[in-house]
Amino acid sequence: MRSRAIFVLNLLLMAVLTAGCASTPPTESVNLDAERPTVFIAGSSRGLGLEFARQYAALGWNVIATARNPQGSDGLVDLAAAYPETVVLDTLDVTMQADVDRVAQRFAGQPIDVLIHSAGIWGDLDAQTFGQLEFDEYELIYEVNALGPLRVTEALIENVKASEQKKIITLGGGMGTRKTIEGAPGGHYWYRMARAANLASMAIVQRENKKRGVIIGIISPGKVDTQMLRDSGWPPHFKSMSPEESAGLVIEQIAALTPELGGELINFDGKVIGW
Repeated sequence: MRSRAIFVLNLLLMAVLTAGCASTPPTESVNLDAERPTVFIAGSSRGLGLEFARQYAALGWNVIATARNPQGSDGLVDLAAAYPETVVLDTLDVTMQADVDRVAQRFAGQPIDVLIHSAGIWGDLDAQTFGQLEFDEYELIYEVNALGPLRVTEALIENVKASEQKKIITLGGGMGTRKTIEGAPGGHYWYRMARAANLASMAIVQRENKKRGVIIGIISPGKVDTQMLRDSGWPPHFKSMSPEESAGLVIEQIAALTPELGGELINFDGKVIGW
């Protein structure tokens, strides 16, 4: 099947992209300024993730910016050079448990005030269209968008609990809601199903950790001019936001998050969407 070939090629590509740094990933412990809040970003090589790293660094936060190949991102390399005392880069493929375990070990004991799940893929649109569904295509989309956030959250939950703010942020989710399914055109089966699973898992994490003060924020960043939006089939002439604008608005919502909003799906402008 064509989708099976695509799936295998995706895995091979991921291996090639990480080969230059995954063979000797960082293992030394990190001592960040305890007086500063800390943000951990999963998926920060480009787009929204990179912009989160830039804006939090400018705000004076400690920034742990991770990606499959951070040294291959000029934006991340430049950011680390500009903020050598507060920005730390690390290799992380959210689909690989060994990667997640190593990163968790490296940052053991480091409080994480805000954990942001920014890694995501849309997948092949044709393979997600009813009448020509290709079921193998679902695997990688589900691994990245649904299991990835849960895998990283489980590994770093004690870091979040040890912080002052105790916030975990997952982006998107709107495509996995019944409201969107009823109000938007069809298709996008695998992406929507993965997002629905992500909503459910984060709601469960919220319920199980609410008494410890953990707040799960599920925030829709809007239509952002990134590669992922282009992969979704969004027409280029339709309105979209820049990563800079969207990240700034989402950061405002993260700062305003209260326990009452834990597990809710909210928009970048603060409106509760519900799901």
